[in-house]
Amino acid sequence: MGALSKFLLVAFEISNELYVAVGAGVFGIVILLKHGFESHQCLKTLSVITLTTCSLIYINSEKQKIQASKKKVVCITGCDSGLGYSLSQHAVDMGFTVVAGFLSLESKGSKQIRKVYGSNIIQIQIDVTDSSSVQSAVQTLEHFFSRNQGYSLHAVINNAGVMVFGEFEWLTEKLIQQQLDVNLLGTFKFTNALCPLLRQYKGRLLTITSHCSQTTLPGLAVYGATKAALTAWSDGLRIEMSKYGVSVLTFIPGSFTLQSNIMARQLQNVQEMHDSFTPEQHNFYSDYFKRYNVYLSFITPPPTPVKIEDESLYVQFENALLDKYPNVVYKNESLRYRIYHVLFKWSPICVRDYFVTKFMQMPEYVPAQSKDIYDDIEDIDE
Repeated sequence: MGALSKFLLVAFEISNELYVAVGAGVFGIVILLKHGFESHQCLKTLSVITLTTCSLIYINSEKQKIQASKKKVVCITGCDSGLGYSLSQHAVDMGFTVVAGFLSLESKGSKQIRKVYGSNIIQIQIDVTDSSSVQSAVQTLEHFFSRNQGYSLHAVINNAGVMVFGEFEWLTEKLIQQQLDVNLLGTFKFTNALCPLLRQYKGRLLTITSHCSQTTLPGLAVYGATKAALTAWSDGLRIEMSKYGVSVLTFIPGSFTLQSNIMARQLQNVQEMHDSFTPEQHNFYSDYFKRYNVYLSFITPPPTPVKIEDESLYVQFENALLDKYPNVVYKNESLRYRIYHVLFKWSPICVRDYFVTKFMQMPEYVPAQSKDIYDDIEDIDE
């Protein structure tokens, strides 16, 4: 009992000193240092002061924001629909000058933004898979800065991406390559071309990843691999660019498939998968492939681009652009996502895989033998 009392007393003293130090700030730290040396409790005092200093730095850094300004330029790729379409509008509403990249300047998203914002959002054509398109976009930015002295590149947002839903065996080489080209290699290509401008203006690089970068989901193995690769790439790039004053961040925006065109070509993709099947695959997957894609057919993109309605998304986006000392990762997630991803991270593999399956709620695969049994039951019922 004596040992427990002594432990509780020490814990109370440390907590009390932390409370005093944080409350009194720098003055409290000086008092604690003096007390520690006088009472020969240097180790405890230095530990408390270290924790206090780190806490004060964290608290103060969280409160420091920069101001949005017309002279700060934000460049965003993939603005034809979905996230890019929404973030480009929100950034200009915040007060930034926005350069929005569109795969096509005749897309519905481009026309709609032009109708609402006019020249307040500068539109450029960017195909991140095309080197000449990327170079043209960079030259346009360089020309803009040369003609607008005092303007600076505040942030580049790598948002352009595509997603093909389907089991890995079903994907054709073309569908695999497309996701690698746009999500991964295109991001590399565009960022590489903009590194000199990012260094010149000490801007920040914000790359859109996904919850799939943390837990790759069945049906999205290739998409998840590209997003996980972007996270790994950002980790290395962050250290490389920090010495030049460039901040490298990743942004996990959450799920908004129904408000995005990221699956706009899913029906064509399904047809391509089906047409590429061998006779054996047609026979093996026939019923499962059909039920799987009928289920996905209910995820339909809006006929015209819409701005995503998610307040917490924009709060995190504003933090990523305005925090003076930005975090490494900004994440927007619902309570359901948060709970599931904690379970994914800490559960044993067999339990984790069960939770992933429940999370996805995809149609169940029924082995051929079981299907025969079900067919026999149906025949009896008839």
